[in-house]
Amino acid sequence: MKFCSNLGIKVFSILAVTSILAACGSPSKTSSKNTSPVLTPTGDDPQKFGAKYSGRHYQQSILSPVARVENQSAVVNQGDFLTQLSNVKAYSARLSDRFYGNYQKITNWVLAGADVRELSQYGISSQIMKGFDGYQNVLMTGYYSPVIHARRSPQGKFQHPIYAMPTYKRLSREQIYAGALEGQGLELAYSDSMIDNFLLGVQGSGYVDFGNGNLTYFAYAGQNGFKYQAVGRLLVEDGEIPKEKMSIQAIRDWGNANPSRVQGLLERNPSYVFFKNDPSGKVKGSAGVPLVPMAAVASDRNVIPSGSVLLVEVPDIDNSGNWKGTHKLHLMVALDVGGAVNGHHFDLYRGIGDQAGHIAGLSKHYGRVWILQ
Repeated sequence: MKFCSNLGIKVFSILAVTSILAACGSPSKTSSKNTSPVLTPTGDDPQKFGAKYSGRHYQQSILSPVARVENQSAVVNQGDFLTQLSNVKAYSARLSDRFYGNYQKITNWVLAGADVRELSQYGISSQIMKGFDGYQNVLMTGYYSPVIHARRSPQGKFQHPIYAMPTYKRLSREQIYAGALEGQGLELAYSDSMIDNFLLGVQGSGYVDFGNGNLTYFAYAGQNGFKYQAVGRLLVEDGEIPKEKMSIQAIRDWGNANPSRVQGLLERNPSYVFFKNDPSGKVKGSAGVPLVPMAAVASDRNVIPSGSVLLVEVPDIDNSGNWKGTHKLHLMVALDVGGAVNGHHFDLYRGIGDQAGHIAGLSKHYGRVWILQ
């Protein structure tokens, strides 16, 4: 889970910036004939980010059974979903046992073509989520596994340590930056970017490139016990970056333009994440299962139990974060959690590296979600 698992606090990579752009609100109970979009707290119209209202009725229950899935387009990730389900079976006997019958039904349906019109023929029922507004619009952000450039000892521009978990961890970020952990043999690597180290902590895990062509996986080991403060929100509040332009890249650009101010900004977030070398090299969620990009999701366990199979209407966005006006159906498994993932909000695992991080950083869009049982 975020702050408590290999993936640590990945959700915050996006919520650090998108929580100031898109968040849950409270809808008024209007009928579908007189439906006006529920604005986010920042005044954004969710319809620009994939939310829809026309023809929909307000839903009070968190989950509501439906006779059919309204979106009957093709499932685009059948192979990746089966790989993800195979990972669940290989790594989690608990989830495999709990959902054995469900996984069998859904696997048979997928192998037969995954036609959403045929779900009932395979004994699969569907429940649709209420959404943040009661009109089935579920917020979807994204997270990823970064790749950090580093060396095993300080040299040249590689001067920023990535630390293993200390025995005594109640030290603030400011104290750690001031050298409180030096001389204890806790340095796992030295990167060339303080911001990259910070974002690695935000993600909670990632890969390190020591310059030899191979990647080493650093998994989440623990956190120092201080409350997380979103630096994206701080930059907006300080007037440094307009809220409508906030993104991971915007934070990087600000850091490049203000190198002498980076440490001071980061110290305003006292939370600090520690790592451990994971020789398996596999990105795992809170369920201990290796994640497959766009076939795994972080969710609120109070709403969606770990191991649940979901049919997710993923908003189709371009490389600038603009919604293209369409959604694509993905099959996913709930395998991770996050301190900032609450209610009708999902964090979609996007994969490894810069491009995955770019799309994850732009994701703050809406689509429908059906639980398949």
